[in-house]
Amino acid sequence: MSEHAPEKGKKKFKMPNTYVILFGVICFIAVLSWIIPGGAYELNANGDAISGTYHIVESKPQGLWDVLMAPITGMLGSDTISGAIAISLTILLFGSFLEMMEETGAVKTALKRIAMKNQNNVHVLIAMLVCLMSFLGSLEGAYEEGIVYFLMFVPVILALGLDTVVAIMIVVLGTQVGCLASTVNPFATGIASGIAGISAGDGMGMRVLLLVVLTALVVLIINRYADMVKAHPERSVQFFRRTQDLMDFPVSETEDLDLSGRQKGVLVIFVLTFAIMVVGCVPWTSINPDWTFFERLVAWIGATPVLCEALGSDITPFGSWYFPELAMLVMVMTLLAGIVMRYEVDKIIDTLIKGAAGLVSTAFVVPLARGIQVVMDNGQITPTILHLCENTLASLPPVAFVIVALICYFLIACLIPSSTGLAAATMGIMAALSQFAGVDVAIMVTIYCMALGLAKMISPTSIVVMTCTAAAHMSYGDWVKKAAPIVGFLFLVCCAFLTVAAML
Repeated sequence: MSEHAPEKGKKKFKMPNTYVILFGVICFIAVLSWIIPGGAYELNANGDAISGTYHIVESKPQGLWDVLMAPITGMLGSDTISGAIAISLTILLFGSFLEMMEETGAVKTALKRIAMKNQNNVHVLIAMLVCLMSFLGSLEGAYEEGIVYFLMFVPVILALGLDTVVAIMIVVLGTQVGCLASTVNPFATGIASGIAGISAGDGMGMRVLLLVVLTALVVLIINRYADMVKAHPERSVQFFRRTQDLMDFPVSETEDLDLSGRQKGVLVIFVLTFAIMVVGCVPWTSINPDWTFFERLVAWIGATPVLCEALGSDITPFGSWYFPELAMLVMVMTLLAGIVMRYEVDKIIDTLIKGAAGLVSTAFVVPLARGIQVVMDNGQITPTILHLCENTLASLPPVAFVIVALICYFLIACLIPSSTGLAAATMGIMAALSQFAGVDVAIMVTIYCMALGLAKMISPTSIVVMTCTAAAHMSYGDWVKKAAPIVGFLFLVCCAFLTVAAML
């Protein structure tokens, strides 16, 4: 027998699936609630924690009932945590939308044409997609909707001879490097700056430079990996699924790449859907307070009797859209595509249901991830963990302060990956600490953004990581092996930026 042959009866370790990992984290946090004492901070009028007001409160250890209820509460929401049901519903309806696109053949054919046109320009295509993702992350904090972009990109990525890991990297690393350097992201920079008492424009120069440098590095990293997969497909961790992936995310197999008139109409609907999605989610008034054209348009509709009655008086203006509006958009576009193709009503509904069924497993990841925060908050251990960081940072010199603050923020962000939740829980305290350490408060806001972006690239509580890997049938352990060196490298780059900033 060969010396390299496996021992008889020896089993190879298999990484648990996404659901087991997330439920395991919920159980682990519940155990910590029995060990870590409960704590609380006094809150200001806006509900933000006030530095120096930490006090111990009665512990609320989380038991079996609390653990089992956590994903349910994560789905439906509570007084302190927003429910994941809107996100899950959007994922299901986007599955319907993609199924309709698959049925029409329009997008498959178009993607095939794109693949053929760019088969010798893979680097350019990847750079364009990463820059787009980074722009959305920096502008409006693209995160949960990453699964939408993954499902859109993966067929053309596979058609170019690459693997699903490339598509995951484009979406996860692309959006989160944008979030890491949030320039005008109102859900991160805007909220954190407001709590810290500074303008969202403070520190923007550094964040813009950070965005350019890190986006370029991510493009280089993904292109190097793509070159390796192109040259040696067998070295891909997903190589064993290559045939299945091509079946799951197909492009047109026909050599006839002409589009019929109806297919062109469906393709217009496809592109228009994403254009509306971007315009609807970008916070225009946060970028410029004078950009109130969409609010004025909605107000005009509401004041016009005929339009108000025909269109409705409760329209959400572009710039304020979130998952409920996105779910409505993809549902309408799915039905519209079926109408353009002149399908029968039964076929349209069957296609809608079939597509939603295909993404049920991905939709269930979201409430599980949200359940982790439920257990932490109900167990009242978040303030105690934050107080530990407060004590650790209090007496450090500026350069050491910014590095340790980034590490502390990264660890907290792994447990609280919500940009608004993390800012509300920590920024009032961390901003005050930075002033004591002689560090500009704007740098602390940047540290918060950095840590949040880095954590959401790799943490098992990151919805974009868990949904994209689940959709690609990639184990979380394999993603960690691939992403950990990249996140480590980006962390060092962030430390270099912070060191220079602290010394200026």
